Amino acid sequence: MGFLTLKWSNRTGQNSFKNFLTSSPGLNRFFAWWWEGLKYCIPQSLQKFLWKEKTKIILTPQGDGLRIIRDQKGQQEEVGFYDGAQHWDSILFGENNQLIFRLFPKHTLVKRIELPLAAEENLRQVLAFEMERYTPFNANQVYYDYTIINRYTSGTKKIVVDLALVPKKILTQWLTKLTKWDLQPERVDVVGAQYEGQINLLPLESRAHKTLTLQSKIAFALGTLFFLLIVAALLLPLWQERSIVIKLMAETTAAQLQANRVITIRNQVDEAVENSEFLAIQKGQAPIIINLLYELTRLFPDSIWITQFTINKDQIDIQGEAQEASALITLLENSSYFEQVQFRSPVTTNQVTNRDRFHITARLLLLEATP
Repeated sequence: MGFLTLKWSNRTGQNSFKNFLTSSPGLNRFFAWWWEGLKYCIPQSLQKFLWKEKTKIILTPQGDGLRIIRDQKGQQEEVGFYDGAQHWDSILFGENNQLIFRLFPKHTLVKRIELPLAAEENLRQVLAFEMERYTPFNANQVYYDYTIINRYTSGTKKIVVDLALVPKKILTQWLTKLTKWDLQPERVDVVGAQYEGQINLLPLESRAHKTLTLQSKIAFALGTLFFLLIVAALLLPLWQERSIVIKLMAETTAAQLQANRVITIRNQVDEAVENSEFLAIQKGQAPIIINLLYELTRLFPDSIWITQFTINKDQIDIQGEAQEASALITLLENSSYFEQVQFRSPVTTNQVTNRDRFHITARLLLLEATP
């Protein structure tokens, strides 16, 4: 099923760096796509320096030793047999080589399992709990790993997983022998497995911490820079639009305040114009005082004494003495200037002058009503 790679102690390279980046299962596919895409953005000469082509050294059990196959760019070459008695040249197990230890299918068990989609969040723990249900072993008896085959998110939400396992007894024997021969495995897979590089049966505690080489550090720095540039390219237009929106909002607010001030001033002007027009209309409709005095002079006989004359808006009050006060009512009613003429108080007689004291009130007619 999957492959388990072995490597010399303290040796690192391209794949160890890739595994370092893709250690999170949820990000595995993304980083694989991103890593390959990054290569196309880097010149060929720099690619050769940062990503040197690695040669796979495949080790499979054969009796008490190992059968060794060298795989370079898909071309496999059988190198020979190794049982620890002889010392292989460092070129074979050099820094740019990747050791892969493969178990035969008879030593392993691969089981396809269907689980609820929610189990993906803690899939390794769920598989440990379900181990006895789907296999003859419990989680303490085996080393296991998995690869996700499919997800069904519509209808009944399921996840399909291939579970691969090897009894601890079998793998421990080989790991002990490899350690004795100064070999430290990176990954263990199965001969004929179709998910190469996705299943690692190596115990978690035996997986060596990767130390980045200078080339890997440079590649990581370039990758990080590339990622930051992508983020900046995505966020910069949004930031610019945000700045424009903030600026426009400030300008809109200022324009709105100015518009409100203009509207207030316009309303005040309209109110003032309306008031002035009202006063002008009222003034135009009211009789001119001199004309009113002329009319009273014309109407009243010379014998009348006027002691008080008051005009209040459209109301006129006349107080005085006359020979016959009742005749004044008729005189005023016949004028086009007055209406609703009446005595405001009873007529009395002045004993000294023997004249009638009168207090007459009348309403002034507006000019439109005047003939």
